[in-house]
Amino acid sequence: MEVKMPFVVFVKRSVRFPGKHSYMIGGKSLLEIIVSKLSNIGKVYVFTKDKDIICNGCSIEFDTTNGIITDSVLAAIDKFGTFFAVAGDMPLIKPELVSKMLSQYKGSPLFPRHMDGMLEPLFGIYTEDLYNALKEYLDKGGESLHAFLLTQPLQYYDIGSDDEVNFININYKSDIEKYRDLLVQL
Repeated sequence: MEVKMPFVVFVKRSVRFPGKHSYMIGGKSLLEIIVSKLSNIGKVYVFTKDKDIICNGCSIEFDTTNGIITDSVLAAIDKFGTFFAVAGDMPLIKPELVSKMLSQYKGSPLFPRHMDGMLEPLFGIYTEDLYNALKEYLDKGGESLHAFLLTQPLQYYDIGSDDEVNFININYKSDIEKYRDLLVQL
């Protein structure tokens, strides 16, 4: 059975690398690279507070929350229901990994788990069932998505060393040079 759900790419204005989502790599912006990898699998929405974001061929939805990423995820659950979250600065994700995760999805929130036990809170499936618990967590002053997820019943997608490259974030302009050999393959 093929699982269909929207992809929500979270994009926030970067302080460490201003304009990173528009940075061109091989003729496409960083954001367009991510969106193009997902668009063959399902509908993709860019969820952002940045009114200046430009993305050719993207459906942009504006995040009107005033808080942190945890508030944005809550707003996205409210807006989209169950969705596959993707960080807007991970251009090395592979569609095959996304497809494997979707095939493992059984209705419960699903997140990649690294060999050290760490989760990827911005590369996984949030379900509508999490809405009330996340709202309560935020109302009580909680902030960390990772800490919140650890309190919830989840499915895990255990990732091996070969999959680690999928989770490289571009946070600084120097990361472009650091990962140049990987990025030129895009």
